[in-house]
Amino acid sequence: MSCKEALIPSPYKVSPEQPVKDALAMLDQHQIRIAPVVDATGELVGMFGLNTMMEDLLPVAAQIEDGLEDLDFLVGGAPGAAKKIRKLGPTPVRNHMNSELEELVLHPDTPILEVIRKLTRYGSPLPVVEENSMKFVGLVSEQTCLKRLHEILADVEREEAGQ
Repeated sequence: MSCKEALIPSPYKVSPEQPVKDALAMLDQHQIRIAPVVDATGELVGMFGLNTMMEDLLPVAAQIEDGLEDLDFLVGGAPGAAKKIRKLGPTPVRNHMNSELEELVLHPDTPILEVIRKLTRYGSPLPVVEENSMKFVGLVSEQTCLKRLHEILADVEREEAGQ
C-alpha cells in the first residue's frame, strides 16, 4: 500500500496572498486545524494552521530558540494576544505559514509505513506532492490511513473466511 491509496485529493487550501483572517475563517468554517498553502501554479509553498497562528501570538522572547520557557509572570496577557489576532488579520498567509517542508512532504508512491512514521513524528495531516516537483497532489491524515488499513483488513478477513 502506498500513500496515494490514503489520499485526500481535494482538501481545502489557502493561497499565500490570502489574508490571515479569511484563512482562519475557512479553517473554522470547515472545522479543520491546518491547510496547505498552494500558489497560483499549483505548487505547495507551505502549511498554514492554528499551531502557526498560536506561535505568532507569543511574545518574541518566547518564540526564539532558548528564549523564555515560562510565561506565568505575564498576568492578563489574553487581551494583548486577542489584539494581536486583529493586527495579524489583514496580513498575508505567506507571513504566517510553515514553509519548512522538506521533512513533511510525501509523494504518491511513499510506502504506507513511512507515511505512518512521518504522521507520528510530524503530526497530521501531511502534504503529498509530485515526486520531482512541489506540485500539490493532496493530503494524507491519520484518519485516512487508518480507514484504508481497515478496508485492507476487511479484504484479508474475507479471503481468510473463504479458505
